[in-house]
Amino acid sequence: MQAPTIRVGGEPAGDGDVTRYVSPEVRDKGWFNANRRIIFVNGMDNTPKNHATSCYELSLMMGASVLGVYNKTNGKWADLGQCIKDKVTLSAVQSQAMMSFEGWFAVVDTAYRAAKAANPALNKTDFVGSLIAGNKAAHALYALLVGQGGTGTAVEIYCHSQGNLITSNALTAVALAKGLPAIAGMQVNSFGSPCRYWPPGISRVNNAFTFDGVSFLDLRMDLTSSKVGFKVAHGFLEYAKHDGEFVVNRFRWGGWGMTFSLNEKALAQFCVEQGDNVRRLRAIFDRLESAHPTDSDDVAVAYVNLLSDVRIARLKTLSPELIAQLERLLKSGMAFGDERAAVERLRAA
Repeated sequence: MQAPTIRVGGEPAGDGDVTRYVSPEVRDKGWFNANRRIIFVNGMDNTPKNHATSCYELSLMMGASVLGVYNKTNGKWADLGQCIKDKVTLSAVQSQAMMSFEGWFAVVDTAYRAAKAANPALNKTDFVGSLIAGNKAAHALYALLVGQGGTGTAVEIYCHSQGNLITSNALTAVALAKGLPAIAGMQVNSFGSPCRYWPPGISRVNNAFTFDGVSFLDLRMDLTSSKVGFKVAHGFLEYAKHDGEFVVNRFRWGGWGMTFSLNEKALAQFCVEQGDNVRRLRAIFDRLESAHPTDSDDVAVAYVNLLSDVRIARLKTLSPELIAQLERLLKSGMAFGDERAAVERLRAA
């Protein structure tokens, strides 16, 4: 199987088109990572312009290039019908209701061998791809992940609304074709997801506005999703606007404006993993400073302690404002020895 042709910039023309986007605002920034690629799959009722705008925004948010897989709209009601079809496609495999995933893998493998006996040229990647060929975006994503000249599976995926159903089906197909190790640990970031079932082994973060009606359709009502409350919204751009809040809430236990605990060390480690992306770091610490002032200094000291002096010096070059904010948080309230030491490291680097 050959991976889809990757276009560069502009609005997609057809269903399943794959286009590379780099935000003009981030292209010349010192924190832009030209080697990092992220995949984005849009939801229903999105025009080509909507799709391109979302990809550019994600590129800016993550400081990376984005490969947008376009899920073409055919009108709201036709898209809804496609969503329902996507929701039941491979759902028996994903839910493991009738048998384990390994059992389904064996069933598909047996079916493939029977098909190959009739058509010796058939390979398993193409055979499994035919199971999701009814949705061109799902098939394009699948081909991008497993096809020659594609990204492979060592890539992060962001998916919004119906894009979650598409992503779940594509990843399930990858696992059926290549085995579960092929998708083990893959990072998937969901926004406003209606998708209840996912293949086992992936690492998924679910982000949802508390009053996003589409997210109710996953029927989970779990306590592990990152929720932002008191807002009725669904569009991806609105999710991106609240990125700092969603990140903080991922490490927070609480609700309805009350925080019972915040895993400060884990959040600090997440901040370290953002590398040079000072724009996203500012969004995270802005949220901490405005909504969690009593925790913000603890996260700041844990973050600084995880940084090397070389990294601090680079961050100071990229964003003196971030360093000033960290120092301000560390000096807020009563400063203890570890906070004073962190301030000194920030000043000395």
